[in-house]
Amino acid sequence: MKRLFSLLAVSVLALILAVPVLAAEKPIAVSINGSNVAFPAGTPYLSNNSVLVPFRAVFEKLGLNVLWDAKSGTVTGKGNDLTITLKVGSTRATVDSIVKKLTVAPVTKAGTTYVPLRFIAEATGGTAVWNASTRSVVIETPVSKASDEAAITGVIRLANQYYNDKKASAFYGLIDLAEGKAEAIADLEDTFSAYDLKVSIDHLKVLSIDGDEASVYTEETSVRTGGYYLPDQKYTYLYTLTRANGSWRIYDMELQDSSVLLTREQGMAAAPVAQGDEAVIKDLVTKYYQSMNTENADGVLALQTSYGEYEADYKADLQEFFNEYNFSYALNNSNIYYYTSDEAAVYTEVTLKDTESGESYEQTLIFIMYKENGIWKIDDYYNAGAEN
Repeated sequence: MKRLFSLLAVSVLALILAVPVLAAEKPIAVSINGSNVAFPAGTPYLSNNSVLVPFRAVFEKLGLNVLWDAKSGTVTGKGNDLTITLKVGSTRATVDSIVKKLTVAPVTKAGTTYVPLRFIAEATGGTAVWNASTRSVVIETPVSKASDEAAITGVIRLANQYYNDKKASAFYGLIDLAEGKAEAIADLEDTFSAYDLKVSIDHLKVLSIDGDEASVYTEETSVRTGGYYLPDQKYTYLYTLTRANGSWRIYDMELQDSSVLLTREQGMAAAPVAQGDEAVIKDLVTKYYQSMNTENADGVLALQTSYGEYEADYKADLQEFFNEYNFSYALNNSNIYYYTSDEAAVYTEVTLKDTESGESYEQTLIFIMYKENGIWKIDDYYNAGAEN
């Protein structure tokens, strides 16, 4: 069988050599400023020593807004201080109203309009280099770092403004979120209805811009102005932004560090508290540390607000902590510095002792309490003695 296949191969060799090997040709690849261009409609091809490409993908990758007039067969790309216009079948194009001669006219094939790639690259002030061996075109355009930094900074500051103005939909309009946007908007609206916070960006630095991706470092301060109680805090974030169709969007926002902005003097300043509530709240803190000392995960959970599906994971984390560490807790100070009829904040100072090594540590925690159905519960806590 193998020999028969070889004989057949020899017999058709002449036919193979007699026709162009178009089917075996590698597809033409295009990259712009180091980023590959995807062509969802149509495939780049060579014509008269010119590479023709589907216009929309390239125009958008170059940050141009695309206009298509099907009636006249006219393609227009618009950017900052730049307008490029081409017409199907015409070897004349315009760049900012100046007529330019094309070596190949734009054409429409199978519903997709193709334009000469080199002309588009050079019209935007860039260069196009054709590599015959790899069948690829590398386009480099003069990227203005200052312009990109201004755009990136503008996106982050605008997102901050929308957050402060409680505009959830506008805020998520600046976020690169593939799915779940409606749910994310609803969650943020719930947050806005519960908390009144003003976040200021104290420091912002663009760390890197690499093609269509950028990273930004910020230092931000969150100050409570109303709503449910949260301590004022200082945060540092690392943002990742991506550029699509010429516009920058926030892709990720990773918390790097946080610290509570509360001095000991503020924490130890007693708030006026209803007598019955004061005793219950302080007793809740005492029972919390008693349960921690006895390594009673169920006892700790019983003192806290119920979070349903998360309780099993929280209990497992607590048990793992108890298995790994052997601490004793001595409550030195406890003060209610914020109080309303259904919420309170308690400042505590505790000495932790590692029973194995004998070493001691000082810890300052803020407990956030809520009263629900007449029962006080621990809802959250923050480390106020050091950065988290």
